[in-house]
Amino acid sequence: MHRSVVIGCLVFLGCGGHAQRAVALYETGDYAGAARAADAELAAHPGDEALWQMRVRAALAQGDGPGVAKAYAAYRGQLEGDDDRELLRDLATATLGQALASPSVKLKIAAIEAIEAAELQGLAEQVAQRMADDDDRVVAAAAVAVLRGYPQAPQAAGDMLHSEDAEARRIAVDGIGKKVGKLALSDLETAAGDADPRVRRAALRWLGQLKDTDAVALVTQRLSDPDDAVRAAAASALARIGMPDTARLAALGKAAAGDRALAVRIAGIELLVVAHARAELAALAEDPDPVVAVEAAIAAGGGAPAARAIERAAAAAEWNVRAAAANLAVRALGKPAAVALAHKLVTDAEPAVQVAAARVLAHAGESQAAAAVFGAVLGNPALRGLRVDAALDLAALGDPRGVQALDDAVRDAAHGSAARAAAAAAHRITPGLVAALADDSAAVRVEAATALAMLTRH
Repeated sequence: MHRSVVIGCLVFLGCGGHAQRAVALYETGDYAGAARAADAELAAHPGDEALWQMRVRAALAQGDGPGVAKAYAAYRGQLEGDDDRELLRDLATATLGQALASPSVKLKIAAIEAIEAAELQGLAEQVAQRMADDDDRVVAAAAVAVLRGYPQAPQAAGDMLHSEDAEARRIAVDGIGKKVGKLALSDLETAAGDADPRVRRAALRWLGQLKDTDAVALVTQRLSDPDDAVRAAAASALARIGMPDTARLAALGKAAAGDRALAVRIAGIELLVVAHARAELAALAEDPDPVVAVEAAIAAGGGAPAARAIERAAAAAEWNVRAAAANLAVRALGKPAAVALAHKLVTDAEPAVQVAAARVLAHAGESQAAAAVFGAVLGNPALRGLRVDAALDLAALGDPRGVQALDDAVRDAAHGSAARAAAAAAHRITPGLVAALADDSAAVRVEAATALAMLTRH
């Protein structure tokens, strides 16, 4: 399968010299011929960067992932381990440009978001053209991405606030909240009453972020919303906005802390903190739910109540609660006590708990102990779901095993496209990541291009 973009010779290090024939063949669409021509010249001129660039491009144009990896690894060897960031950014740009022209809504939106985040100005016009797309979700994403650069974008984004597609409305609300801010408070207040909970959640989050004091009544009303996540967003928003009547705020926090949904209960603790409701927080520190108890104890000042709550969480029957104990330990206990707990939890029967505890050790500077845990998970074939995470953690520690595992995972079809995409998002430039630009899965290609665009941003 050929996934090529014909790129003019200006992108190469000159169009003459040793690369001239390979470039000419490439631009006529003879990618195999370009590869052969580049190989022939490289045999005589192994240090010619333009030839290496051409060889990588020719392999990519043929959809030859292994060939891309091999060529880029050899090229990087010639550069003494450095990366050709200009080449990689150009390849990422070409891949994301192809995704913009894809019939897939998901790919177009992913490409738009990547182009905006990586500031790929060369694709701004193509993104703007997507404001005429047939799908409102794409229109909304494109309008938000170029909101400050194209005069028609604000109108398009505003129109999407009234789209029949709820996801398009959510994208518009989120983008307008982020980029327009307080000037959009009226629109955000209206969106807080949208028929779709995704839109209501986004609007409430921004009303809280922007501290819209005029929205206190409607945010308070959403504390009774039928959607759990909306109630949680409303409680968090109200905690950010606040209200003069702290007794009322405390009552609302107490009600939220008794909600059936954990996220709402945690947000209720935020309200109690803002209301300075110490008695209520102290009572929640003994809550039957260990996670609620830990969060409340931390909010109340830590100490012995926090230690008791963490101890209960670390001994819970549910592995996810034990993992939460590791995640919350530093905030609850301070670093020395958290490290001591982490050393116990790395022996837990559940590998996910071990990984959570190892991250505490890694952040505390105990890299060797953490790497031992991550390495054991990485070496266990039965833990397929955790192995990419362990590789990411090892790579973050600078452990070559992690980098190599990610490089292997991103080009191993046995992992499936989701796992390959996760490995592609590892934010480490490897030959395998470059090769992922030629993956059979469009989602993996876009993920790889996104990672490379971000890695070469500066």
